Amino acid sequence: MSSKISPNPKEFFQSQISGNLTKITWAHGVNSQEDLNKTLENDKIMMIEADVVIGTLTNGTNDTLIPIMAHPPTSSSDLSLEIFLKDVLNNGKHGIKLDFKSIEAFNASLSILKQHHDKMTIPVWLNADIINGPTKLSSPVNANEFLSGAAENFPECTLSVGWTTSLLPILGNNLISDDYSQQQIQEMIDTLAKNNITQTVTYPVRAGIAANSFSLWSELLKNTTKNNSTLTIWSHELDNVDADKLSKLIRDIGVDKVYVDVPDNLWEKLNISAAADNLPGIFMVISIIAANFILNIF
Repeated sequence: MSSKISPNPKEFFQSQISGNLTKITWAHGVNSQEDLNKTLENDKIMMIEADVVIGTLTNGTNDTLIPIMAHPPTSSSDLSLEIFLKDVLNNGKHGIKLDFKSIEAFNASLSILKQHHDKMTIPVWLNADIINGPTKLSSPVNANEFLSGAAENFPECTLSVGWTTSLLPILGNNLISDDYSQQQIQEMIDTLAKNNITQTVTYPVRAGIAANSFSLWSELLKNTTKNNSTLTIWSHELDNVDADKLSKLIRDIGVDKVYVDVPDNLWEKLNISAAADNLPGIFMVISIIAANFILNIF
């Protein structure tokens, strides 16, 4: 077990992945006590993604607003951030990605996170969508406030910073979306530079859109090499994704620079073996929650 504060997943899981980040396994939307208990008992899961909002505990005795684990528009849960952290850190076998849905949720979480800082000997990612992205149907988290708070208090943690996105299901499986733009990529680069971010950064990008934009991601990683930057490709179950294009993107970027957190039905269509010839093994996406798709569309 590592004694380093928030080690990189590549280091923490080295014996299992041999440098191949696509072999990292995920549990997504772990926002209840039951789901957390099941996840912590599953040794096949490496990284746990969970959402942080301001809300109330369903098993609480009052209506005090605190950081809880839930996905908007849900504002109640039986699992607080405090208990989530205690359970995961005591277990010590899984990394975590905390997805802050608002700057208010992040700021309210700072004191709790700081209390547990010295016990963070697992990979800890702090995630927020800080830049307007394709199909602007939601507002980004305040970039400067999020980055300054994270860098000042948790310089060892990985920053997972992305763009707001939405793919809208219409006419069955047909989806409409815009692409990521050069302007949006440059805004991310400029925002990190403006805030003097030097810690490790990963960029969560939506598979159905990212697959069309290899040159943009190549440029982004090239311009943020000091941050040991990577991509984290994610997808919703209903997203219409060109598996061939996505496979090529992962192969071209390299399996040592791309985390893949996608549903099983998409993963099974990917062909990235050529990029992993020297990094043997298979990837398995583990999803313990069949989330209401409407909650995750935006």
